Amino acid sequence: MTYYRAPQNKALGSPAIADQPDEKFAYFPAFVKVQGKKVVVLGGGDVAAGKLRLLMRSHADITVIAPELCDDIARMHANGKITWESSPFVDTMINGAAMVFDASDNPHLTIRVEAAAKRRNILLNVVDKTAHCDFIVPAILDRAPVMITISTGACAPALARILRQRLETVFPATLSNIAKIARDARETVATHLSDGLSRQRFWTRFFQKALRADSAEKITQDDLSHELRSFVPQGSSATVPSGQSLRLDVDANNAYDIPHGIARHVETADIIFHNDDIAPDILALARRDATLVDLTAATFDSEETLGKQIQFFTQQGMNVLQLCRT
Repeated sequence: MTYYRAPQNKALGSPAIADQPDEKFAYFPAFVKVQGKKVVVLGGGDVAAGKLRLLMRSHADITVIAPELCDDIARMHANGKITWESSPFVDTMINGAAMVFDASDNPHLTIRVEAAAKRRNILLNVVDKTAHCDFIVPAILDRAPVMITISTGACAPALARILRQRLETVFPATLSNIAKIARDARETVATHLSDGLSRQRFWTRFFQKALRADSAEKITQDDLSHELRSFVPQGSSATVPSGQSLRLDVDANNAYDIPHGIARHVETADIIFHNDDIAPDILALARRDATLVDLTAATFDSEETLGKQIQFFTQQGMNVLQLCRT
């Protein structure tokens, strides 16, 4: 039997991704913690104001360096949201910064800022000048505390914006409410469910129900508490509930064409049994920690043997999915 991790992890040698292009990341996807840290923005015009509106959603300590400020930034300064340095730029102004945004549109200043940032190992973003950037800002779908970002590696920013606009209709505004409820209940759930697998089972079930609800914005902490009580009966120990098994027929050559219901099952399965004619990008929907079992290379004596194997996994609390090509 051939076991391997989900196709996102190439290091494990998954045969399902052999035909995928070896496209390297130009920029590593990550979120940078800026809470309580200094962030510098050079420039006092409308472009700088756009960056500042986003930065002020964070808890960064923001310093703007510019001889003059546009009306928007002037109001930010008057309201105590930013620190303003009106003096001409000198290298030491960025000392201690976590990152620097250059929105000055001044090539001569950019050269000086880039050199100063490089000497201090500070991340630099020069607006609309990708060649000078250590990092780029993706298109953002804001459902804070949920943030969905889209990047084309600075190759096609307009495409990233279009994709974000389309996703606006896919991900409901209620994501924010659901995520805040989950954030506030993390410690409570951890107290009731001491092992990681049972917590994973609970959160998966809760989020699936919450996102299917017709009035998800009305979900409250009481609803989560009710789900927790029904998941772990009052007075019982936090044991892992039995998992579920499901067999699905796939009549598609790519992930884009499969029904949303099938995609959801692939995304939430712990173990996926599949034939070798299931498209690699469909398998790529699986979680990074999911285990894939290639049935073509497996040695099962009969369907009964496979059934026993699946039953064994479900008894361990795992959700098992079998994908077959129609």
